[in-house]
This record gives sequence, C-alpha cells and structure tokens, in this order.
Amino acid sequence: MQISDNYRLHTLAISILLIASLLPNPELSAAEETAAATIPVRERRIEEIEVIGERTMLNLQIEIRNREVEMYNIFNDLNSTDDFDVNCRNVTHTGTLIPTWECDAGFMTRLRFQNTQDFLQFGMIPKTDEEMYWENRHKVEALNAEMIALAKENPALAEAMLDLHEKRQRLEAMQQEKREATRSFFGKLFGRNKAED
Repeated sequence: MQISDNYRLHTLAISILLIASLLPNPELSAAEETAAATIPVRERRIEEIEVIGERTMLNLQIEIRNREVEMYNIFNDLNSTDDFDVNCRNVTHTGTLIPTWECDAGFMTRLRFQNTQDFLQFGMIPKTDEEMYWENRHKVEALNAEMIALAKENPALAEAMLDLHEKRQRLEAMQQEKREATRSFFGKLFGRNKAED
C-alpha cells in the first residue's frame, strides 16, 4: 500500500511541475513578453538536452560490422581483381543455428564452395579454413599488400581502417573488463581472493 501512495505522490509532483512550466512567467515584464513574441520562430533558442551514456558492447559490435562493410566496400571499388573483393555476411554453419559474422575474400568463397563440392561429389575429406589459407597464402599476402598500398593512396580507406581498428580495440577492452568483473564476482561469491588464483 505504501508503494502505491509514494507512486501517487511522485506522479502528482511531476504533474504539478509540468503544469507550472506551461503557465506564463509572472516575472517577465510586458516589454520582455512582446520582445519574445516578436522574435521569429527560427531565431528562438532551442533547448538542448545532452545525454552522455556508456556505449554498450552490442552497439559497438554493430558499429564494427557497419564500419567493416564500409571499409571493404571502399577497398572493393579500388582493388585490382574480383578475387580480392571482400564480402561480409552472417553465416550459419552446419551443426548450429547460431549465425556468425564472417568477411571473406572472393577467392576464399570460391575455394570453400569447391571444397564442399569435392566432398559431396567425390567423398574427399574437406579441408579446414586454415589448410585452404595455407595453400593460398600467396593470394592472402597479395591481398594484404594491395590493401596496405591502397590505404596509403586513399585517405578514406586509411581512415576507415584506423577507425575500425580503434573500435575493435575498444571492444576488446570492454570484453576484458567484463571478464575481470565476472571473475571478481564469482571470486567473492565463492570466497576466493585474487591472490589465490
């Protein structure tokens, strides 16, 4: 019952404040009221409310994905071959329904497709991503070298790469902070000190 009374008092106080803010200010003189009325609407000062909040990990992950797509779109427009075009998408692998965000170069997408076809049609043992990257390391090195060369020539690509790197570092710091807070919480819960770990 007390919560209900406090809620009613709180609601009444807010209502009174809102009504009071709508009433004309008796302290304004007649000259000030006419001066305020003659100012065009466009020139009147607009109230600003600045909200400073902490960026959540989810928002930062979304920003990283968006920045990745922007960066690779710039790179795809500038690079020399379609083999180096990088596309990002959510991929759901066999055995799970949880999609993962992946960015692949064109040549790797084609190699994965061929790897799957070889397995399905000829029963060949599928190669892992690591094996395919190792076998095509010359293409990976060429892709990296071209990306760095284009970043030196194109400020938009360089800025996108630096911004993406900074956001990834910030996300890693947030994840590390969360891991340590979780470790500390469970340490306190189970009576363990950090020195004992």
